[in-house]
Formats: sequence, structure tokens, C-alpha cells
Amino acid sequence: MEKTNHSWQSPSLGRKTTITVYGTEGTPLLAFPDNGENRIQWEKNGLIDALSFQIENGHNRIYCIDSIDKQSFFNTGTTPRLRITRHRQFESYVIDEVLPFIRKTSGNLFIMTAGVGMGGYHAVNLLLKYPSQIQKAISIGGRFQIRPLMDDYFDDNVYYNNPLEYLPNLDDQSLLDDINNTDIRLVVTPDDPHLEVNYMLSDILRAKAIEHIFDYWIETGDHPWEIRGDMLQRHVP
Repeated sequence: MEKTNHSWQSPSLGRKTTITVYGTEGTPLLAFPDNGENRIQWEKNGLIDALSFQIENGHNRIYCIDSIDKQSFFNTGTTPRLRITRHRQFESYVIDEVLPFIRKTSGNLFIMTAGVGMGGYHAVNLLLKYPSQIQKAISIGGRFQIRPLMDDYFDDNVYYNNPLEYLPNLDDQSLLDDINNTDIRLVVTPDDPHLEVNYMLSDILRAKAIEHIFDYWIETGDHPWEIRGDMLQRHVP
């Protein structure tokens, strides 16, 4: 399959950034890595191979970006206020730079997002905040509760990036309608460390009459990335 790298100086992040793209055509999927890793995590752990049929047959084009979670949520060497500020810069990078790049290079207005753990959080959180720009999100074991990463610090930025808090109070019907026109998929396993918060988010979505898929994946084992690849194969099409 064709693999290309695209780099530019990001005004949002204040540094050079690179996107790795797999494939040449098809519905674009923006891939978020887990645990602050880089854009190669999906390839290294077999998720690109798991989607090889879709990529090689022109069904999907995968856009992998670097995470900055080690500079934001996981950066215990700085204050929580600066952590969440850095996350907001990442959000601006995705919305103002990455999504326009995807639309320009793919010629497609329908954009999917997907990720594991923190990657799943980014995929779903961005869809909930920008449902007119992201049409589908696939979360595998999403870490949707960010409060434990904030050392008891709380401000509007924390609130509006913690879906377990802002979504129950969302009463903008136009925005709720836009969210309901998207495709949200929460995929979990019995041994998922974030299983409870996934149930909580699903309950909130249901209470808001937001249709979504909650896929409780019975299969577990010693090769979690292989199972995650199977999950993506089921939910990407």
C-alpha cells in the first residue's frame, strides 16, 4: 500500500508536525494514537494491516497523527492549567489544520475518527464538540474521564473537554441534532480498564436520545492489538 508523509510548521502547536497517510483514495479516517504515542503506533501494532483490504481497494484512506498527550494530560511536570491549555492547542491543530488538510487531499467531506484509550477519547470528544466536521467516531476502550489527570484542578477548559460532565448539561437542540446525525461507536472488552466510564458515557448518550452503538466485545486474550484490529475491521466500513 502507498504510504506518504506530509509535514508543516503548525501555528497551533508551535512546532513542526507530520501526518502519515496510508492509501490514495476512499473515505478518510483520522487515527489517534494511545498514551501519547506517535503516528506510527497504528502501523507498529498491526492496525494498518488490519485495514489493509479497505486501504488497498480504495475504500479508506488512513491519516495518522502524533499525540501530544505527554505534553498535556500526562505532563505531571507542569501545572494542570498548562496541561489543559496544551490540549486546547492540540484541539485547534486538529480542527483548524488537520481536518482542512484531510478534506483538501481526500476531496471528501465525510471524515471518520478512531482511536484506542486516549485516542478513543480524542475521537469521540472532538465529534461531540464539532459534529458538523466529524461524521463518525470509533472508540476502543476510550478514556472519557479526564478529571484524574487534572490533580483536582478545574476550570471551563476542563469542563468542556470532559464529556461525562458537559454532555449531560448540553441543551442546544441544534447541536444535539447535529450529534444525532453522526455515527458514534463505543467498543469495550470485559477487562477494559475504562469499562465503567464507557458505560457511563453510553448512559448519558441514551438519556440525551443520541443514537449510538455500544459493542461489548466478549473476546479477550494475550494479543490485545490483534483484537483491536478485528474491532476496527467490524466498525470502519
